[in-house]
Amino acid sequence: MKNKNRILILLLFISLFTISFGEVKQEEKSSESVAEKEISEHFGVYDPWEPLNRRVYYFNYTFDKYIFLPVVDAYNLITPTFVQNRVTNFFKNSGNISTTGNAILQMKPKKAMRAWGRFSINATLGLFGLFDVASKLGMPKPYEDFGLTLAHYGVGAGPYLVLPILGPSNLRDAIGSGINSYALGVIDPYESADIVDIDSPAMMALQGIDKRKNTKFRYYASGSPFEYEYLRFFYKKYRNLQINNRD
Repeated sequence: MKNKNRILILLLFISLFTISFGEVKQEEKSSESVAEKEISEHFGVYDPWEPLNRRVYYFNYTFDKYIFLPVVDAYNLITPTFVQNRVTNFFKNSGNISTTGNAILQMKPKKAMRAWGRFSINATLGLFGLFDVASKLGMPKPYEDFGLTLAHYGVGAGPYLVLPILGPSNLRDAIGSGINSYALGVIDPYESADIVDIDSPAMMALQGIDKRKNTKFRYYASGSPFEYEYLRFFYKKYRNLQINNRD
């Protein structure tokens, strides 16, 4: 039943974007100021769905201001720092599972072993990842995700996207995120050991709160009228750096 639910969620995720893209293609291209065109051309980011992306960007701002950040503030208020750090360590260590799998898909056995080594050390000596023992031992911190795996095999970034709540992305990375989340739910050593279900609604909510707490970005805090364009550009540069600087 759980596998069926995961498949339905993944299909819903893909369908949502397919429908949204179809609607945007039917819209007339919104007029841009000369300055916006110059910035867009200079940054060189492919953004054919900009009208939808801007609406989602504003939705994210509203959601962040009135729901997400107040929840994060309440979490900070009632949760001791020691416990918050343990939660952060747990989710970071769980990310090593994804890195291991994607390193294997990219045929990078050394990176896969390093990631699995980190996970194993922290899962055992670090009490299921609550303590980052691997870092204290000087072990490297490899990172991979399915979007990077697709890029490794030559899949282009595709159009820029602003995902609801999740923020900046592109078509390749959005699909990669969905597959990554699905795979992590299927290959969950904690769940198979009857410890914790990483992809349960409660754990996913806690992970979202923890990630937002550790993300310093605040919508419209820059004071620039071109914040959307800047963030779009920086996301592209950030992913390109990840793609080009991996062993």
